[in-house]
Amino acid sequence: MPRSVLIIDAMSHRRIQMRAKLDTTAYPVDLAESLAEGLTLIRKEAPEVVILAHDLPGLRLRQFCKLMRSTPSTQGTTLVVAVQRENQSARVSALVDGAHDVIEMSAESADLRARMRSFMRLQQGSGLYLARSGAHIASGLSEPTVDFAPKTVACFVTGTLSAPMSAPDPADSGIEIRRVAAHVARREPHPDADVFVLWETQQTDEARETLAALLTHPVSQHSRILFVTDCAATGASPLDLGAHDQVPTTVSATELVLRIQRLARRRRDADRERRATTDLERKAYVDGLTGLNNRTAMEEYLARTDRALAEEPRALAVLIADIDHFKSINDNHGHSAGDMVLSRIAQIMKSSLRDGDFIARYGGEEFLIVLPDVRPGQARAVASRLRDAVAGGATAIENGTHVRATISIGIALRSRSERVSTMDLRRAADTALYEAKRNGRNRIEIAQAQSAQHGIPVASARAAF
Repeated sequence: MPRSVLIIDAMSHRRIQMRAKLDTTAYPVDLAESLAEGLTLIRKEAPEVVILAHDLPGLRLRQFCKLMRSTPSTQGTTLVVAVQRENQSARVSALVDGAHDVIEMSAESADLRARMRSFMRLQQGSGLYLARSGAHIASGLSEPTVDFAPKTVACFVTGTLSAPMSAPDPADSGIEIRRVAAHVARREPHPDADVFVLWETQQTDEARETLAALLTHPVSQHSRILFVTDCAATGASPLDLGAHDQVPTTVSATELVLRIQRLARRRRDADRERRATTDLERKAYVDGLTGLNNRTAMEEYLARTDRALAEEPRALAVLIADIDHFKSINDNHGHSAGDMVLSRIAQIMKSSLRDGDFIARYGGEEFLIVLPDVRPGQARAVASRLRDAVAGGATAIENGTHVRATISIGIALRSRSERVSTMDLRRAADTALYEAKRNGRNRIEIAQAQSAQHGIPVASARAAF
């Protein structure tokens, strides 16, 4: 099914403005001026994302959401409602009625595109589980509740000089709220937190540094992160950096509660999915030492990716990471210590990736990573995050000894217009990795993917990260 977006809005100027803000080079964007026209397009070919104007004539959102989720072809479609700025009642009503998310009609292009990328990554990441289990995606915030739901613990993280402006009342929300300063959360994340709420109220890097720390810390790596900010985008979006949801600081307490509860349910669903992985599946597709995908899983994933790229071209990055001087770690500390270092680095890298990214143990001390729908700058940022996360940690081995290790990374990229296979990208990334090793290790090199397409040795673009 083509990855596409459908905008349904009776106001022509709003439809056109919304489409102009989206990345139409990455996916087609269709327009409909009425609910009937939109349903006709949906029945013809279900889109990945449907954006509905909250004031669309004849729209009964709750019934529309139920219709979409009761139809097999649209169960995985993300439903988004566009509202006027600061219309808090419309935002909350849309979420309660079952919308997956709410956006402002006047949202900035960068924020809107980042949110669309987040939606599509989540859909891609959930596809394997749905195909295996036949599970039903309940995308909205008003999913049916189970007979017993454990208490949700939310950890509100702020800078030393700021405080949440619209924190929900625990007595009314049923959410157990813990408040902690950012420097404490980075060092010792609360082990019981289902959701971390990060508040960015100043133009500093503190909240984003906390985001990176929580994503890589073993205590918080499976928690969900809600990023609250109004700061103008000066770099990558929090959603592209790994946040699971993002809202403005004007968010109401009611909406904040709904979003926290939704993220907590996703955390519990993800926990159940991990527990549901059978021993047979682990033996077939999981590397026993690192817990990552093994070579079999990698080859099957890349084969599926090549088939998908042939039908629907898209941007892609392949990274190959290798532990520097790994033989000396084995020689100096023993193979058991080497195994501990290998396993620790694998988990650091896995927890530093976004939902929808892929990582596998490529062989020995090498890892292969696939980043869908990324531009060169985004791929470099992910690689830099991986390298810094590994270099910043140490592995404790016997006798109180700590072993520090670094990684070198080769990157190969293809744009949406290029016809380059994953095998070509693997060769190019491997050559770029060799350059990184030759140029001093603990660094990143970027290959020219076009060279791999013709089997020519890849010339790396030096990047002294």
